[in-house]
Amino acid sequence: MTALTLLRLLVVYTPWLIWQLLVSSVVLARDVMTPRSTQQPRIVRLDVAGLTDVEVALLTSSITITPGTLVLGIAPETEQGPRAAFVHGLFGEDEEALVRDLETMRDHVLAATRGRAAVTGRGAEA
Repeated sequence: MTALTLLRLLVVYTPWLIWQLLVSSVVLARDVMTPRSTQQPRIVRLDVAGLTDVEVALLTSSITITPGTLVLGIAPETEQGPRAAFVHGLFGEDEEALVRDLETMRDHVLAATRGRAAVTGRGAEA
């Protein structure tokens, strides 16, 4: 890991992740403390093709420590499809929104490990 990567992880990614943890904690606490729960659990598939093992570990750890989400497992690349993480989300009423949120976290991991240009390039390919 280069010094620049470590700096991006500490200065950019860590504060962003802490903010996500705080926001998710408030959302979950509010839901638990109100009479009507808005939880609608769902399992979604998150594409992690092209990520290194270190990036996958950082991403899945970040997802798992965020309240309301949990990585259930990682499927290797096979004939049926690319490598993917399966994520359980408590608030999955809108599956597409849940996947978008997870893809945003993936993009932040890529920006921290490879630089912002890697995210821009990935978005252009997709």
